Amino acid sequence: MDNFKPNLSIGFNGKVDDLRELISTGANIESVYSGGLRNVIAGGRPQYADSLTELSECISLAHQNGLRYEIALNAPCGLHDKSDTNWWSQIENYLLNLEEVGVDRIVASHPFLISLVKRKTHMETVVSTICEIAEARMARYYEEMGADIIIPSMNVNYRLEKLYEIKNTLKSAKIRLMVNEHCLGDCPWRRFHHSHYAHSNTERDYHINCKRKFLENPYFCLTNNAIRPEDLIHYKQITDNFKIVGRLVSIACLTDRVKAYSSQSYNGNFVFLQDENLSQYINVRNQELNELFESKTRCKFNCGECTKCKSIFEKASVFSNVM
Repeated sequence: MDNFKPNLSIGFNGKVDDLRELISTGANIESVYSGGLRNVIAGGRPQYADSLTELSECISLAHQNGLRYEIALNAPCGLHDKSDTNWWSQIENYLLNLEEVGVDRIVASHPFLISLVKRKTHMETVVSTICEIAEARMARYYEEMGADIIIPSMNVNYRLEKLYEIKNTLKSAKIRLMVNEHCLGDCPWRRFHHSHYAHSNTERDYHINCKRKFLENPYFCLTNNAIRPEDLIHYKQITDNFKIVGRLVSIACLTDRVKAYSSQSYNGNFVFLQDENLSQYINVRNQELNELFESKTRCKFNCGECTKCKSIFEKASVFSNVM
């Protein structure tokens, strides 16, 4: 029996009691991440801390349990011009303050911020999947900026040849794969959604579009880029580090996801691992999706000319209700 053991990076809401819940799962968690201070640099989710004291309490608990702590400052826009030296000086001080309270890594997408972290602090940098890194040369650019960990675009999760190319071109940076974001495969709204997050805490205008797509075509929940817990082992030659999205979900939902990916087994609704709300309308038995990985790694990613995922969905679905 293969003894592959994934190391998980878990996004959570920044509340110390919920961090205790995550730790109590006994899962193989390598790191946790949450948002930075409100109204400084935005993140890929509208979840922020109210004070450094609040952050410090979580960081202390994480370190006591052998976990690394990361702060997500990964909005793709919202940074000031480099000529605004006063603003950039404030950001440098902000980063130093985060380092002082014990932050281990900064998750970033903007090249200027990545470079600043490497030049002015001893924290590691994690390049966000928001950068949509899908080619080896792009990964090299970010490594040269100072990336320690690179999270490729989710759109290459099933393009194994691309992942191998990225891995093999990197000199020291490691790969982390995001496994359970529910975005449509090659989502047309995604980049604009993340840019919107940099300026607003609302997202309804964006979610309503992809949700409609899923509800009109329920099998799309199999054509996206989420990875089943059972399929992590197929990536063992690429990485053992996997990111679970969870900053805006309930702790009960998040702990269920963490347990599933840690054990590499889940007997339930595959859609629940991606989107708790959508799982009320679409139910696909995860244990009946064993052919999904092989099918998708051979895919041409042209759903208009392929019915394979739809066929798998029809055999594995329990129900799909339109709102």
